[in-house]
Amino acid sequence: MKFGLDRLLSDPALSAPLKGRRVALVAHPASTTQDLTHAVDALAAHPDITLSAAFGPQHGMKGDLQDNMMESPDYTDPVHGIPVFSLYGEVRRPQAEWMDTFDV
Repeated sequence: MKFGLDRLLSDPALSAPLKGRRVALVAHPASTTQDLTHAVDALAAHPDITLSAAFGPQHGMKGDLQDNMMESPDYTDPVHGIPVFSLYGEVRRPQAEWMDTFDV
């Protein structure tokens, strides 16, 4: 068995449509490759993929935020410098200005 993310990263035919486009990722803590690299780190490291934004659920994209019913704020990823929009923040649905940060 091969995860879909691993297939995307290893098969040029699958990643080719993303080349030259700003890519956004919707992820949660279990969004990993088979070697447990988080999807945001794996996509950001791919030479043909320009990761420009990410969306995360309650408790954060990597599960590193609070564990109660408090809202999670948007933030800038400290490693990749991309905006991470919370889908469990002050608003519970994507905003129009967020859509300007990516193509696909």
